[in-house]
Amino acid sequence: MSTPDAALLNDIREVNLSYLMLAQRLLRENLAAGMFRLGFSADVADIMLKLSPAQIVKLAGSSSVLCAFRLNDAQLLNSLTHEVLGGVLQQAHSTILLSSQEVTV
Repeated sequence: MSTPDAALLNDIREVNLSYLMLAQRLLRENLAAGMFRLGFSADVADIMLKLSPAQIVKLAGSSSVLCAFRLNDAQLLNSLTHEVLGGVLQQAHSTILLSSQEVTV
């Protein structure tokens, strides 16, 4: 494997590991808020909470990025990049738009 490919796979593993560790932390600190922020169903949250450190490391070693970019709608992304009401309600607007997306099952 060439060095650029190896570096890319290493970067993917690092992103995966960071994401999985953050997901567990969010769920442990506040289950409902974590599920909302991550877009997880109760079943997915339950599985995430049960993962051991060894399982997380193994899962993070995937060559695919495990987290999903929730801003996959061009209109949604465009609206979030422009100021809403002079920027005063930008965070609330973002939360409302993201919460309208389907939960991962």
